[in-house]
Parts: sequence; C-alpha cells; structure tokens
Amino acid sequence: MMRPSRRRRGITLLETLMTAAVLILGIGVVASTVVSIVRLNRRNLAQAQAYTIAEWWLERVTRMGCKAGELNPCADIVKLDSDPPVTLYWNSSGIPSETPPPAGANQEVARPYQVTIDVDPPFEGDEKGSPALNRQVPGTDVTLVMKNTLNVRVTVSWQDELSRDDYHAVALQTRVGP
Repeated sequence: MMRPSRRRRGITLLETLMTAAVLILGIGVVASTVVSIVRLNRRNLAQAQAYTIAEWWLERVTRMGCKAGELNPCADIVKLDSDPPVTLYWNSSGIPSETPPPAGANQEVARPYQVTIDVDPPFEGDEKGSPALNRQVPGTDVTLVMKNTLNVRVTVSWQDELSRDDYHAVALQTRVGP
C-alpha cells in the first residue's frame, strides 16, 4: 500500500492573504493616482479659464488705447486703476460673464474669478515697473523718461475649494502708450 504524500498541491491561506494584500495595495495606489489626476485637471481648468479672462481684459484695455495729441492721452486707462475688482463667472458658452450662475450649478461653472487692474504710474509704494519707465541710457548721463506710457497689469484670482491652497492668481502685464 502507498502512503499519501505529504506534499500537497494548491495555495495556502497565507499565500492567498499575501496576494490579496498586494492586490489591495496596488488598487489603492491606482485610486490615489486617479484622484490626484482629477484634482490636477480641475486646477489646470481653473488656471486656463483665469488666463483666458486675463487675456480678454488685457486685450480690452489695449483696444482702449491712448489718444495721441491729447493733454492726458491715457486718461481712460488710468481711470481703470480706481475701479473696484470685477467678479466674473465662466459659463457654458465659454464666455466670461458677470451674471452669477443659478443656485446648484456645477462648481466648475460657479467658480467666481476676481479681476483687478493695476495701472502704473502712479506707482504705489516703491514700485518702479520692470523695466523702469525712467531709466538711464547706457554709457551716458541721460535719463530716458517715457511720458504717457503706462504699465497695465491684470490679475485674475480665484479660490479652489478642493485645493489645500486658499487662493490662486494669474497676472498678465503690458505697456500702453500713444
């Protein structure tokens, strides 16, 4: 008579538990990666929308332009410096709007963007602009004064509820003159 072999084929309970633990760990890593990607995509969407709003406002200011031959050729643009911030919302047509979306709207659409315009001069504090509007001509004692030239900076800020950061901002700047 033959004795049954002590070697048995099959998987032990310990091997099954270790395989399950490795599999669960792998699924957790993949799920964490997916969550991070979704968060990054939302942040990129908000940043792209803010950048588009900043471009739109900067183009609007540039189109206002300065009127050559007038005593204060850039008066219309200088007035923007004292305007309060404007709140804009991104809508489904892809056009920023000052009209808030209806209650319960998707957070990607309902996010408010604050638009602030800073026009220099007059400079606040120790600002000089970069490059400075009044600068020395290299190799001479001559200081070049750029009259009727303005630095215009458009800053768009927003709050991302899903992010650990409180506020984000995009700033674009240009110079305008007659």
